[in-house]
Amino acid sequence: MKLLFFTLLVVFPAIILAQPNYHEGYVIKNNGDTLKGFINYREWTYSPTSIEFKPGNGADVTKFDPGTIKSFQINGLENYISYAGLVSMNENIFPALPYRLDTTTQQKAIFLKQLVSGNNVTLYYNNERNKKRFFIAEANEPPVELKYYEYYTAIGGNEIYDNLFRGQLIVLNNKFKNNSQKLLNAIAQATYDQPDLEQITTQLNDGNVSSSPANKNRNSHPHLVRLFAGLGANDITTTYKYSQSVTSVSNSNGTTTTYGYASYHSNTIAPKINFGLDVFINPNVQQLIFRSELSFSYSNGLFNRTVELIDGNYVTYNYKFTQYTTSLTPQFLFNVYNTDKLKFYIDGGVTLNLSSYGYNNAAEVNQNSLQLNSFWAYFPFQAGVVFNKKTEIYFTYSTGASFSNYSDFSVSNQYMCVGLKVLF
Repeated sequence: MKLLFFTLLVVFPAIILAQPNYHEGYVIKNNGDTLKGFINYREWTYSPTSIEFKPGNGADVTKFDPGTIKSFQINGLENYISYAGLVSMNENIFPALPYRLDTTTQQKAIFLKQLVSGNNVTLYYNNERNKKRFFIAEANEPPVELKYYEYYTAIGGNEIYDNLFRGQLIVLNNKFKNNSQKLLNAIAQATYDQPDLEQITTQLNDGNVSSSPANKNRNSHPHLVRLFAGLGANDITTTYKYSQSVTSVSNSNGTTTTYGYASYHSNTIAPKINFGLDVFINPNVQQLIFRSELSFSYSNGLFNRTVELIDGNYVTYNYKFTQYTTSLTPQFLFNVYNTDKLKFYIDGGVTLNLSSYGYNNAAEVNQNSLQLNSFWAYFPFQAGVVFNKKTEIYFTYSTGASFSNYSDFSVSNQYMCVGLKVLF
């Protein structure tokens, strides 16, 4: 199993990066020509620095960057334009902030994602590690960066927020809204974030905006969160492992006793109920997902323990217990094969368990009650197939995880589960 995890750790990032996800779209070249075809739509946590385009299925792939095309659109999803000029370089995402005002600029060619477009102005967005930029463009004019600086006064000092973008928006308010007091108040409170700037852009356009393809898609899928519920069948192997005397050798130095380990196993086939939610990094792509799952299950433990008595005799006790477990599993899910109709994923995380014991006969067979942990954890591996974004079939496996704290023996569970989930 360790070899499997190591192999996945090495191979999986390459699989994810190599997985294509082509959608219909087009690019507009610098000479004005429009090329229709398919664009490889990535997760794009950060703004893309290049795109892969092919004119048809099976055709050769051409890579374009902001210096070689004017714009590109993925039909019904996202729209980008190219921008070449001076851009700010200061890091401005907490906590990765500079310890002084950094007004450094650099000549760059970058892609800008269209957020909101209207009759007066259009809002664009670009981001990279520890840096976000917003641009605004008047009709038939090139985009202008909205300036924002955030930095520390000194090591361990206070943060300074230099909101120059508010002054730029006030100028546009004077030009298009006749210095609207309502909009002026909104600008005075605005932060350098997408919701505030989209709202102000909408007001600058008198509410007459045509959403970008991304915004249209967001309207049809208003949430970045998906709920699910499911039912599975658990195959639980409960193992009781304990040390026992193997040999006793008498010699001139006394008696030497060596110990080995013995174990008993019991199996439970039981239902598992689960509920949860998925949070998408990009709801259009759905390749990287954070999943949080709440589940309910139970198991029955049955094993024997041989105990040496004071008089040197041995007695064997039969232990039984019923374990009821509520589990919370935060995990990351990757769709290795990712299309709208069929997805294949693998995921991993940690399962945090809260258990109660409805029946524990340890006190009946031995005067000392068997103490089993209420809180314990294990690391599951899961794989599954999703059909039409609605139905999921999954398989879960975990190595043995102990829920006892004794020095001479342990009680643990190993899980295998097959189940079905309905995605809402």
